[in-house]
Amino acid sequence: MQSKMSVTKIKELKSREEKDHEIIEIKPKFEIGDEKITGAEKGTIIHLILQKLDLKKEYTKEEIHQFVDKMCIKKLITEKQRQAIQVDKIYKIMSSEFMKKIKNAKEIYKEMPFYTYVNTKEIYNTENEENILVQGIIDLYYIDENDNIILVDYKTDYVKDEKELVEKYKIQLEFYAKALEEALGKKISETYIYSIYLEKAIMI
Repeated sequence: MQSKMSVTKIKELKSREEKDHEIIEIKPKFEIGDEKITGAEKGTIIHLILQKLDLKKEYTKEEIHQFVDKMCIKKLITEKQRQAIQVDKIYKIMSSEFMKKIKNAKEIYKEMPFYTYVNTKEIYNTENEENILVQGIIDLYYIDENDNIILVDYKTDYVKDEKELVEKYKIQLEFYAKALEEALGKKISETYIYSIYLEKAIMI
């Protein structure tokens, strides 16, 4: 028997199984019409901008300002959201050593949808076996100068430290890596969470 489930749903079920706490969605919801811009939404807006920026390009702060303005003109974000965007933070992220590695990549792939089958025994402590079709979207992967495949997922969560992010998203990244390896027929060399709040890459 086979069924279909998103990575977020699997993560919800496993989290409920392990401990009773608030479920955090893998992809934060982003409502363009929201009047109040919360801290979490600011992080989500930055995530959107990082997906739209050319990761091969060296941007100045002014160029990022102009890029954001154009996103507003195209109605990808509202004027209120544009005003709330922290251009300095985006510039700092784009100028980081981690992003410099991506600039030197041979190939860069963003927002890649994926599907993979996972056996329920890999997720739950159960004797029942069922193949679940897992679907999701990989934020970014790139092929570096040495032909290594590097998987990266942006996270907007407000967290105390790296450990908190790893505990929340380790399962998700394992699914992503498995799906990407199946699609490419090659092993993933490194997997990272890029924390927008902490402004750093965390290897999984």
